[in-house]
Amino acid sequence: MIDESRLQALVRMDVAQRLRSNDLSLTVGNFVLALLVAGSLHKAAPPAWVACWLGLQFVNMAFHLWLGLRWLRSPLTISNAPLWLRRVTRTSGINGLLWLVAIHLFWLGGSDAQRMLLWAWMIGISSAALHSLHAYLPAYFAMVGPVLLGLLLAVLVHGAIDTWAVLAVLLLGATLYIHFAVSLRRLLWDSLRQAHQLAHLSESLKQEKDLAVKLSQSRSRFLAAASHDLRQPVHALSLFVGALKQNSNPAQSAQILQHVSSAVDAMGAMFNALLDISKLDAEQLQPQWQTVDLRALLTRMSADHSLQAQAKGLRFVCDLPPSEGAQASPASKASQAALTVRSDPALLERVLRNLLSNALRYTAQGGVLLRARQRHGRIELLVADSGVGIARARRAEVFDEFVQLHESGQGLGLGLAIVHRLSGLLGLRLRLRSRPGRGSLFTLMLAPHDEGAAAAPSPLAQPQLGGELVIVLDESAEIRQAMSTLLSAWGLGVISASNVDELMPQLMDVSAVPRLLLCDYRLGGGYTGSGAIARLRELFNSDIPAVLLSGDTSAARTEEALEQGLTLLQKPLTQVQLRAAVTQALRPIQPPIAISTTSSD
Repeated sequence: MIDESRLQALVRMDVAQRLRSNDLSLTVGNFVLALLVAGSLHKAAPPAWVACWLGLQFVNMAFHLWLGLRWLRSPLTISNAPLWLRRVTRTSGINGLLWLVAIHLFWLGGSDAQRMLLWAWMIGISSAALHSLHAYLPAYFAMVGPVLLGLLLAVLVHGAIDTWAVLAVLLLGATLYIHFAVSLRRLLWDSLRQAHQLAHLSESLKQEKDLAVKLSQSRSRFLAAASHDLRQPVHALSLFVGALKQNSNPAQSAQILQHVSSAVDAMGAMFNALLDISKLDAEQLQPQWQTVDLRALLTRMSADHSLQAQAKGLRFVCDLPPSEGAQASPASKASQAALTVRSDPALLERVLRNLLSNALRYTAQGGVLLRARQRHGRIELLVADSGVGIARARRAEVFDEFVQLHESGQGLGLGLAIVHRLSGLLGLRLRLRSRPGRGSLFTLMLAPHDEGAAAAPSPLAQPQLGGELVIVLDESAEIRQAMSTLLSAWGLGVISASNVDELMPQLMDVSAVPRLLLCDYRLGGGYTGSGAIARLRELFNSDIPAVLLSGDTSAARTEEALEQGLTLLQKPLTQVQLRAAVTQALRPIQPPIAISTTSSD
């Protein structure tokens, strides 16, 4: 709904516009009426006085015409509308005072017939003012008030035929004029308010319609992208699995397995991109602010992406200021000292990985540059490529969801949409420069952080696992089998079941306390993973570390896991993410965390 104060301001502007459009006719019309009154009543007053009065009317008209023309040169706005209304009120007040003078000028020496004619003129002038000035009551009363006051004084001071009857008529007329003016003013202002409210509702409806159309188009783009891009790795998987079944050559089988792993990673990246967007839409992603060492982060990312660049025959350059151990100029040392920022390391890494993945995807020859530098007291992270580039007219479009300007056959067109929205979440300034056929340059601007807090450490090498007993609960037999196979390959002992009741017979032969519980949230039959974990902890009388697996991205699920001291992993997840969670859980007591399992698109 439109704000009440703004609504009042808009109505005042409309009223000022109505009075402004009639300003010229009112000023000239007032002088014409003065000529007619003077012409019809000139015998009731000395000619010199009549001429002086007409002269004052002429000067009044000329001055207000000059002032009005000056005001007409500037457009009417909400801010200057009150000035216009005050100007109209002053003009009306001056006109009213001149008519008050006219009443006493022509009443004193006039006959009864001339006084009745003057009376008729004043009634006509008051009626004309009611029609012209009722939109703004201060202006109307400034005009009519002196006229009615002049008639009242003339009757009381100079007398008239049947004075009391005349006074009664005058008071009745004044009351009617005031009533009609207030009623007309209320009617006009109410209609203007309703007009603006309808216009606002119409604009809101148009915006909602445009939003609905945009959402519909976004859904159509998603269905088109998903139906094609999600089928591609599934189709590839089916072909690779068929080839693997018919192949007995170990070397070729290993190569086919590598392709299977790539197809699975591609599907995981697509699902994770969709999960990112759903979290951002639901405002579930909250930055975990830490001091981040950009040097360590960018070095690690350079190592990851340089291999991808080499596989495509591209150069990958990571340009960082000299480190502390290197000999450097004072300026370089200042840049090195400022390579720490306050941010969320996981979300910042996701932004950079999406930019680098996009650059590698759309670059066929040349290379990709990752650079950190300090300019104007800020740190700039640059990702540049020599790829296809983006036309100026479509630069804003690349940050929309499910948009791919160039058909790459990879992804869902969510990478840059995630970059844009995560940059806003982290308070980063994102700038894009690009030329078609020459490449693109994305720049992230961050504020340096010089506090003595320790920077977020780089991931440590994962220790070897072995001997620990792990319980796996999942309703799906395929997932239990896959999870058991993977955990066994890591050297862990595994017991799996669909729920606690099915697990109990297997526990009769177990003497050791399990070291870890891996439970899906939905176990079927009304059971939940969190409930199963609580039951097993009570059974073993031990606060066993537990990891809860879920495909539910709601904030309520995350809060529930944190309240119960559980680590939450969201499906789908890779073996790297699963191993990191298992390793963390099997370490000595660690604070519970909620792990995000999404990756770049």
